[in-house]
Amino acid sequence: MISKTKMLINQGCRWTALLGGKDMNENVKPTAGYDQSLVRQDESARYMEEIHEMAVKGESLHAAMGTLLPLPKWEDILLLGAQLDPAPLNDDDPVSTQTIIGKHAKQPMVLESPVYISHMSFGALSKEIKTALAIGSAKAQTAMCSGEGGILPEEKAAAYKYIFEYIPNKYSVTDENLKSSDAIEIKIGQGTKPGMGGHLPGSKVTEEIAAIRGKKVGEDIQSPSRFPEINSKEDLKAMVDMLRERSEGRPVGIKLAAGNIEKDLAYAVSAQPDFITVDGRGGATGSSPLFLREATSVPTIYALSRARKFLDSIQSDIALVITGGLRVSADFAKAIAMGADAIAVATAPLIAAACQQYRICGSGYCPVGIATQNPMLRERLKIEEASQRIANYLILSNEELKTFARISGVDDIHKLSLENLITLDEQIAKYTGIAHAGVPQM
Repeated sequence: MISKTKMLINQGCRWTALLGGKDMNENVKPTAGYDQSLVRQDESARYMEEIHEMAVKGESLHAAMGTLLPLPKWEDILLLGAQLDPAPLNDDDPVSTQTIIGKHAKQPMVLESPVYISHMSFGALSKEIKTALAIGSAKAQTAMCSGEGGILPEEKAAAYKYIFEYIPNKYSVTDENLKSSDAIEIKIGQGTKPGMGGHLPGSKVTEEIAAIRGKKVGEDIQSPSRFPEINSKEDLKAMVDMLRERSEGRPVGIKLAAGNIEKDLAYAVSAQPDFITVDGRGGATGSSPLFLREATSVPTIYALSRARKFLDSIQSDIALVITGGLRVSADFAKAIAMGADAIAVATAPLIAAACQQYRICGSGYCPVGIATQNPMLRERLKIEEASQRIANYLILSNEELKTFARISGVDDIHKLSLENLITLDEQIAKYTGIAHAGVPQM
């Protein structure tokens, strides 16, 4: 496993220039308490570096982004191109990618793409990147999510469609904000740290962020791990009903980490939400405890398969949104064929904007101006340029989805199904219902 520490140390003096003179290596060297003449690195020594760092610091390690440990691969699933039975569509045949979230809601949310920007908070991210994400997603006519840090006015104003995240801390919860959002999502958990609330270090709590969250500047902010008012299925349904009423009929969703999938879905479905988001292992976050990130949650491919099977088994038409490590149009097409109604992406649009995967998001010293509140670093991210790159990524991904539909012989991306897929992986074939490439199909 390549740790954050090793990545930083291996960058050498480059960091000093990138961070405007700050030497990150001074703070991250894990062997500071050991005889330096004897220190060595050994990739085969499992967790040696992490144990050294824990022993020196006396505290649990935190890490940014998603796990680097092995996961089931989207690349092991392939789409079947149509030939004669069925035949493909022509290159210029129209294909619909329109996606409706909350089709039974009084005010459904209609998107022109099944792919939208997932929840990332203002605080973990800079004002500049949040605004760029909103502008870019608007150009692609898809949705932008608030994240758990409350509403950034500039972001909300720029968004085409806006999904407000409802969390135990209740940031920005007013009738006006609920009515002016296009959907509301109750956050129960996230894949990288299930059962744990979010944490924003005081170093990132600026005056503007403190005002939105009702906290003091420089104060660490911890979100509770659960809603204290949810202790039964009836309580959850009461919350869904309350948000639906206060928002005047906007779609209300529930976001779950992929854990006890069938039990959690049964609980969530009883509340009659308009959509459910399942966050699988493989997704990312600005910072999470390393020991949790590396040891929890069901991988996204299996989480999606199980969620779809469960919802089908109870004949539920609640929209299923999947998130957690999906990056490119091929991933999205495969996820839709496996039963996702929509896909929420986070890391990929950040990469489109400027992210270089330095994996130091929680430090506050992101050199490209994304995961930082440092004014000097934030200046490096140009909103106009970043937003156009994000738009290009989303628009091209949607056009590529149309191509996947055409070569599969369908005129609507949501008509893709398991019949359009094969897999090279025996375990994926065994547990998802996707046919193995070596098995004849008639």
